[in-house]
Amino acid sequence: MLTFTLRRLLSIPPLVLVVSLLTFLLLKAAPGDFYSQQEADPARSLTEVLRQKESSGLLVRLSQTQLEEFGEFRDDGSMWSFRDDGEKVPTILRDGIVVRGRSASRSLLNFQIESTKYQCDDEGVVYRKVGPIESFFSWFSNAASGDFGRSYKFNRPVFGIIAERLWNTLILSIAALLIAYGLGIPLGIFAAVKPNSLVDHSAGILAFIGLSIPTVFSALLAVLFATYTGWFPIGDMRSLDYDLFGFWGKLGDRLHHLFLPAIVLGTAAMAGYMRQARGNMIEALGQDYVRTARAKGVSHNSVLFKHAFRNAVNPLVTLFGYSLASLLSGSLLVEIVMNWPGLGRLVFEAISAKDEPLVLASVLISTLLLVFGNLVADLLLALVDPRVRLS
Repeated sequence: MLTFTLRRLLSIPPLVLVVSLLTFLLLKAAPGDFYSQQEADPARSLTEVLRQKESSGLLVRLSQTQLEEFGEFRDDGSMWSFRDDGEKVPTILRDGIVVRGRSASRSLLNFQIESTKYQCDDEGVVYRKVGPIESFFSWFSNAASGDFGRSYKFNRPVFGIIAERLWNTLILSIAALLIAYGLGIPLGIFAAVKPNSLVDHSAGILAFIGLSIPTVFSALLAVLFATYTGWFPIGDMRSLDYDLFGFWGKLGDRLHHLFLPAIVLGTAAMAGYMRQARGNMIEALGQDYVRTARAKGVSHNSVLFKHAFRNAVNPLVTLFGYSLASLLSGSLLVEIVMNWPGLGRLVFEAISAKDEPLVLASVLISTLLLVFGNLVADLLLALVDPRVRLS
């Protein structure tokens, strides 16, 4: 088992690298970036916007010596060049005539020489756009040391933002997982023990409803139910007067807010686990070792839980790692519809705003959760099934 664990742990860094690189390239392939709308806004100072991009690592300021090395180049139908006259900013020439930085920036806001792209601000300062590969490995080397950068949108360290939201999502996902396993497996076992009974048919109808109704529709129905009955709060994870409560009051308030989102998120998963448990249990009850145990006079409960259930539960343990990952990804729509302040809603807001550091860090954390969830599932399977030899 130790060999297997070490082998899986060593496979994590290349997997994370590939996933992060693909995510980064997809973000770069999308038109524009977080600062595009600000650059197009005439009320914003272009110099200020480009300096923000420089501090974010998207641009690199060029010296006057580097600009003189450009020589003459054609852009916007004119011939441009830069000259060092000993001033703080270079002198810009258009068709041999000196022009002011503000006038030049209108034409040279985005210009290209060979395959390299540049930008010029209102003061005549020229920046080189950092290439996608260079930018990615710069970000990844910092992320490997624990520095995920600063969010463009929130202007805060990315790690702190994700830590706040990730905890909220984990609370919701774990609650949904407890509902799914706590109700799905017992119902599946009862339905398998008494096939074609009222319990079996009721469980089948419940599974059909849970698998047929989309999660987003269930979330909308839950919001509608909470609105008309007033029994549950709508949105957020605590009340406005939360700080006035004692310990048990705060705990009750959190659980009150958690109940509906956890039910919505856990219902679809519960239906799947119930069907899986029923099918596995029916198959296990039909095996020869179960008939042999009954022929020896073993009690009914011992046959069910010591012989059949221990073999039927193995596929459900294997699904545990995938369950955690699917709940984390499936919570996105629930968090948006039910206004739960979790990681899924944060990622959606970051993608909409093209906040690259926040999106990359969120994908990196989600990938690590998936990998470690699968590792835990494999180790649990080895514990419950002595036939498995992972080493």
